[in-house]
Amino acid sequence: MAKLSYRDAQGVLCECPLGERASLGRHPNQTIQLLDRVVSKEHAVVHHMKDGTFLLKDGGSRNGTYVNGELVKGAIRLKNGDKITIGSTDLFFHDEPKTQPLGMGRVTIHADGMDTHIRSRLASVEDERFMPEVKILDVGSLRRDYEKLRISHELNQSIGLEMDLQVLLEKILEKAFEIFPADRGVILLRRGYGGALVESSSEGSMDDLLPLIVRSRQGDADVDNVRISQTIINEILEGRQAVLSSDAMMDSRFNKSHSIVLEQIRSTMSVPLLHDDYVLGIIHLDSKIARGAFTEKDLQILTGFARQAAMMIEHNRLLEKMREEIRAREHLDRLLSPQLVEEVLSGRLELKKGGELRRGTVMFADIRGFTTLSERLAPQEVVGLLNEYFEYMVDIIFQYNGTLDKFIGDEIMAVWGAPLTTERDTFYAVKAAIEMQSMLHSYNQERTANGEMTVNIGIGLNTGEVVAGYMGSTRSMNYTVMGDTVNTAARFCSTAGPGEILIGENTFAEVGHLFETELLPPTKLKGKHEHVDIYRVTGLK
Repeated sequence: MAKLSYRDAQGVLCECPLGERASLGRHPNQTIQLLDRVVSKEHAVVHHMKDGTFLLKDGGSRNGTYVNGELVKGAIRLKNGDKITIGSTDLFFHDEPKTQPLGMGRVTIHADGMDTHIRSRLASVEDERFMPEVKILDVGSLRRDYEKLRISHELNQSIGLEMDLQVLLEKILEKAFEIFPADRGVILLRRGYGGALVESSSEGSMDDLLPLIVRSRQGDADVDNVRISQTIINEILEGRQAVLSSDAMMDSRFNKSHSIVLEQIRSTMSVPLLHDDYVLGIIHLDSKIARGAFTEKDLQILTGFARQAAMMIEHNRLLEKMREEIRAREHLDRLLSPQLVEEVLSGRLELKKGGELRRGTVMFADIRGFTTLSERLAPQEVVGLLNEYFEYMVDIIFQYNGTLDKFIGDEIMAVWGAPLTTERDTFYAVKAAIEMQSMLHSYNQERTANGEMTVNIGIGLNTGEVVAGYMGSTRSMNYTVMGDTVNTAARFCSTAGPGEILIGENTFAEVGHLFETELLPPTKLKGKHEHVDIYRVTGLK
């Protein structure tokens, strides 16, 4: 799949899969938002063409779009690896075709019944450390060290920056075929290292190993059913050592291994993908053509090769874990203030499913005359206006540790006191409302200067008991609050005029002495049997 990779303002590595159209710019409704003053609202667009290629088109930006250091004049077709520079951000275009889906080619782990016949472990390969220069006494040792460095360098160059697990494993086998006289190769990984992405079709005991990549030197015609000896698997998993069979048909250790006999394999070489003494998986190579195809030197080189590959696989797993955490953070970022996000991710705060009774302050903020506004603006302008307005308002809510409950059309619903309760929740809620009206005043001055229509909102707040928690269906659940307190806050918001902040008697009782307020005439709210006291907040004392 084609994608763009880049680092955001916090330095976090991000990936964006490319669909039919992807826009890049400063505005929040862009596919990739670039928070940079020199970047236009919609700076550039990437289109997926009918021939399968991707076309980058500059949006007429003042500061331009660059591909591989060259200014884009109009549009340019992207190639795999192209670097796109917009402002201070570098984005990289990836479009590497996948040769085969994961798990292609069936692998059978054959139970040989050999476990009780093995009385000793295979000797480990010689020391992998490089000898000091003064201790090198023969050219052969120097050549072996050089070979390790050459293989390590080539592997690093080939897979060092690869973030796609399938492509990473493909390159590992591709490099193995370049170096060793193998006919077929298999990479098996434990679940949790990519193995959970495919279903096991293997027979016999495999622990939690699953074949992810199966290839032959000629391609994939000879990999319909690759049999690997359970005896060999056990040797590697239990001893954490490589297994070399110079002639499997004659090797006494494997003379009862049915899978080796069935496949007529003359040579096999299997090494553990070892990281911090833990076997992540196995690289298995076999040859059906030559007896003694692999040597002890090959085994030593492949072992070092596998160690480096294991580091890359572990790195890939950590990257995927980081991506999952980023996705979780992005979800929480839409709901909670940055401080609360840290509390949840650290485990100090738990967002529980179902409802729990809490005391909170609920806010509703609604644009006045939005229907008229919508009639006078084009749909795209309405969406742009709302996104810009929401951006300012939500920043203030988060600044005062509020929780964004939801957007209801042009209305914002927020709550203080859930999921985290503090002694200053009610004060923060009213203070946030004042800041929102103040920010909107400045925003409207800017819009007036640009000849654009202004926006006015009414805000209602109410304090009391709410039921808070994750609610919804099994397919879609959202954190929200419910109860009479919520309904009453919504009624206060409906009553508030443009620029007004209305609070109920519970809110006034808690923080009224800290704010300038006016008691309104007795008001009967829809759905309420009795009149309620409502206060207009005019400022902070």
